Amino acid sequence: MEVPDLLAHAVARRPRKTCVRVASRALSFAEVSDRADRFAEFLRSRGIGPGDRVAVLAYNEIEYLEVRVGTLRAGAVHVPLNFRLSAPELGRIVEDCDPALLVVGPRLYPAARAAADRPMVFLAAADPEIPAGVLRYEDAIAAAAPAAAPAEFPADRLAMISYTSGTTGRPKGAMLTHGALHAAMISLGQEIGARPDGVYLAAMPMFHIGAQLGHAFTYLGGTCRQLVRFDPADAAAALASGEITHAQLVPSMIRDVLARWPANAPSRLRRVLYGAAPMPPGLLRRAIETWGCEFVNGYGSTEALGVCVLPPEDHQPERAPGLLKSIGRSAVGMRMRVVTEDGKDAGPGEIGEIACRGPNLMSGYWRQPEATAECFRDGWFRTGDLAYRDAEGYHYLVDRLNDKIVSGGENVYPTEVENVLLEHADVRDVAVVGTPDPYWGEIVTAAVVPLAGAAPGAEDLKQHCRGRIAGYKIPKRIRFVSELARSPTGKVLRREIRRQWPGDGTGKVRD
Repeated sequence: MEVPDLLAHAVARRPRKTCVRVASRALSFAEVSDRADRFAEFLRSRGIGPGDRVAVLAYNEIEYLEVRVGTLRAGAVHVPLNFRLSAPELGRIVEDCDPALLVVGPRLYPAARAAADRPMVFLAAADPEIPAGVLRYEDAIAAAAPAAAPAEFPADRLAMISYTSGTTGRPKGAMLTHGALHAAMISLGQEIGARPDGVYLAAMPMFHIGAQLGHAFTYLGGTCRQLVRFDPADAAAALASGEITHAQLVPSMIRDVLARWPANAPSRLRRVLYGAAPMPPGLLRRAIETWGCEFVNGYGSTEALGVCVLPPEDHQPERAPGLLKSIGRSAVGMRMRVVTEDGKDAGPGEIGEIACRGPNLMSGYWRQPEATAECFRDGWFRTGDLAYRDAEGYHYLVDRLNDKIVSGGENVYPTEVENVLLEHADVRDVAVVGTPDPYWGEIVTAAVVPLAGAAPGAEDLKQHCRGRIAGYKIPKRIRFVSELARSPTGKVLRREIRRQWPGDGTGKVRD
């Protein structure tokens, strides 16, 4: 079985239409495809082909899409790298995937050189950090004659390795075939409402699996406007410009953009997809009121692209306000279960682990058969996310399986406590973790970011929680901080917060 080259289809329909734009530079669909063909031929000239890995360490540069497509057209495997990682972390991933070539973007040469000694090509035309004599991307593709691109790809051929965001242990690369990517592109394009007359704001980093949404938008004929790096002011200006019709933003991005939203600013926004982290219902309501567009909650992971969706019709607070807390029901082509520890289906309202299966799944972890076998059971992928399902089939995330706090024998789920604290008028952001305690085993601990100019007290926040959640869920420790440790995609890094917590295990906190 084979799947089509979706960019080639877009070129056949709209060759001169703008495909991608970064700042003042724009490329048409025909230009992106031609440059991708040239890059594919460059790879072939260096003996890089089927099965070889081509890694990319770059911000959201305008060349990102053509490098990806050119890699796939050469039969090679696209490996996007997280530019936020340290040199040792990057080094471990490069060693694991063993790329034949490393494509490096502007301002990232020192990180690339510190992480790996590999053949490199540089996207930057002029960068003082890059030594003279190194191979430049523009020179490489200018010297390569474009070869005819394949019209189709084998569905079972490996197309991409996407590394999970874990920060300990051996890195895990999720293997995604052409078939999985194709299924995800069609599904994601449908959920975001991709249209040829639309303009999508790519604010997520291209190394993240969420960037597939931007690729889906262009493959289906829309234009992608990329922010090289996310900046709240730049994102707010772009969204308020009247150009952008669609966007994907994680909750922390939405919060930061709303804080900078110009009064009475026009908005052509039709639809915003959010996900990657829990969305506080109050923040979602504010976004709906401010932008007046449709919202979609998309749930998935590096290993499973587009598993569950809460569509626009379920984002009507006056009709069913409780649904704003839901991640929705299974996406097109995907199946979902909530399973108990013994592998049985959980009943309505019963907490269990989300398991899924369908065409959007990875085929396994790169060179890690044991890890693959551990997460696939009877053909179902175990996500590690805890949730429950209601009687109508809507799913509600509870927390990560590994983030559950056990305090005095009682289970506490951080997200539930965080949502209550976020209802306090003086709280801007919060993360709840479990920290060691000699009596309770673990105690509920909160790192709180106050609103600018506010000074809530710990006892005030505890009082706010009383009557809203059970007593054993109320934080015993509260610390006020200026910011929370987050991943590039907005996920709270609970592991980092636990590691930095200055508690001494007695229930007291050192200043």
